[in-house]
Amino acid sequence: MDKRKIGARIKQARTSRGMTQAQLAELLNLTPKYISNFETGTRLPKLETFIMLANALDCGTDALLFDVLEKPAASGACTVTDQLALLPAEDRRRIMRTIDFLIEDASSN
Repeated sequence: MDKRKIGARIKQARTSRGMTQAQLAELLNLTPKYISNFETGTRLPKLETFIMLANALDCGTDALLFDVLEKPAASGACTVTDQLALLPAEDRRRIMRTIDFLIEDASSN
């Protein structure tokens, strides 16, 4: 398992929400150094901590494991949702407007 890839995903999710390591650590009652160890791939979080991270970052665990899963979630929609969750809010809104436009266009045909 590539700890660096998982760490990069955790960092990506955190920064896309405009959070510092200290803010995330405070939410989880951990130290910023502990968060840094995850993000640099020095350590992997325990399962309970990993789930707490996903919840605090408002993203699915699949999104954080995306680069290391051999078989992604059974539903492609779940993976797309998880990937969207990693994006900053403005990017999510822009993508959703595009999807709404495409759906509206397809419905009118």
